[in-house]
Amino acid sequence: MRNPYILVAALLLFSMLLLPLASIPGGDDQTETPAEHEKFPEKMQTFQVYNHETGKTEKIAAGEYVFGAVAAEISPDSEEEALKAQAVVCYTFACRKKWQRMQSGQGDYDLTTDPSKDQAYLGRQQAKEKWGDKYTEWAQRLDKAVDAVSGLLLTYEKEPILAAYHCISGGKTESAENVWGQDYPYLQPVESVGDLLSPEYLSEVRVSPDQFKEKAAGWGAVLEGEPSGWLREPVRSRSGTVLTYTLGGKEVTGRQLRADFGLRSSNFDLAVGSDGQLVFTVRGYGHGVGMSQYGANYMAAQGSAYLEILSWYYPGCQLAKSS
Repeated sequence: MRNPYILVAALLLFSMLLLPLASIPGGDDQTETPAEHEKFPEKMQTFQVYNHETGKTEKIAAGEYVFGAVAAEISPDSEEEALKAQAVVCYTFACRKKWQRMQSGQGDYDLTTDPSKDQAYLGRQQAKEKWGDKYTEWAQRLDKAVDAVSGLLLTYEKEPILAAYHCISGGKTESAENVWGQDYPYLQPVESVGDLLSPEYLSEVRVSPDQFKEKAAGWGAVLEGEPSGWLREPVRSRSGTVLTYTLGGKEVTGRQLRADFGLRSSNFDLAVGSDGQLVFTVRGYGHGVGMSQYGANYMAAQGSAYLEILSWYYPGCQLAKSS
């Protein structure tokens, strides 16, 4: 039987390629000089980074920090334009954190290396140990990408944006409001059809009825009878994310279900399998907000420059140059 996701991807791909991308100031010209960008008002040449593993805070030059963040957050053998897009996003993320600390006057550091709070970070020595004999080749690729977009960040109304990103969307990115409860004009759903072609697009988690009932009890839900009688249609966003699910008369969020059952995303179907287990069929990987890394790499492979990628995933934003 032909895979239905591949068919959908093919149809959406043609429509995506025909849609004109919103232009970030500067267009597709990769040779433009920094003077042609609007200046960002604060200096962002270094970051105070708290290493959650060592417990120490270190002052790191911006370029070196971006190298480490990109090295930790995306595969170094990704397409060059995807690496550039990721570098801009990582720098923007760090700039926003520093800018927020500067505005509040609070805190001893700008951001941490804890990926559950901020961005992951891989120092050069760590990268060397992780990449082995590929280190020289991959480090050169990352250095080239980081240098090409040095000091460039995304802004909205002259402020650094919340540059959210994730591994793989469900085929359409999610709004920040549906995930975190706060709306951002530039973090709205956009098509990301390349994600449908990812070999990791679909994943599955199987849970026994007893395990499921035990988790449900933690939400205050009492499940009785056959598992097939427990399930209802969830409330979904237009991107497919499960917002709420009613079980045993109790409403639980898709985020809670994701956390409790170790799902890769909150975009899932739930059914009873032939063996009596409850089966989660999950689409995508991550919260789904902002830039899809797989989608960005797919766009780059199709010939999109990093500016096109950024404008697609962060519509309405502008490119600025840190002073």
